[in-house]
Amino acid sequence: MQLIALVVVTLVVVELLALAWLARSVGQYKTYWIDKAKQPGEITYLALGDSAAQGIGASSPERGYVGLIAKRIQAQTNKTVRIVNISKTGAKMDDYLREQAPRIKDIHADFVTIEIGANDIASFDPDAFRTNFKQVLRSLPDGAFVSNMPLFNSRPSRTKNAKQASIIVAEEVRAFPKLHFVDLQKQTAEHQSIFGFAPDLFHPNNISYKNWADAFWLQIQPHVDDK
Repeated sequence: MQLIALVVVTLVVVELLALAWLARSVGQYKTYWIDKAKQPGEITYLALGDSAAQGIGASSPERGYVGLIAKRIQAQTNKTVRIVNISKTGAKMDDYLREQAPRIKDIHADFVTIEIGANDIASFDPDAFRTNFKQVLRSLPDGAFVSNMPLFNSRPSRTKNAKQASIIVAEEVRAFPKLHFVDLQKQTAEHQSIFGFAPDLFHPNNISYKNWADAFWLQIQPHVDDK
């Protein structure tokens, strides 16, 4: 019994430490991307969205999907990539429209990715979601890569809403033929893993962020050689 108690206590301590690291990473990753944007590159990649674009849950910022995509672009083009990541942890669509969208016109990006709306799922209203998402799409430059919602398999109560939101995303993106639809939900559903979560059991970790990068890359790769 003492051994079992020791194991339980150890696991609890490890989890608490991991959660503390995750909380600290929010500020650290934000600083990382601010500094990263100051570095020049032959190709500019603009990342928009929420904590997933920041890479929260990955062991380092560059191991989130944004960093992985940038590495793939650089490898395929043999050109340096400047990453301008203005996403924000916790951002909802209203936050994006107020804080990120106005900055897009000043950033002359070759590639733009966005995943936004996951933080709107907790208080999901289909009509409000559709209205806000239309505004998001209108704010994006031609050629941007727009994803639907990931699979909320660690939040079963939100899965139905996430699927409905993804249907709305797909429907609305079709009205913008110069934007590219990324089926993130399909990719994350087909490659889900119990080992794919950060310590908060919500954010992706290194394993899952590779799936996110793969989903975007399926749409991005055919356009890379044009740059």
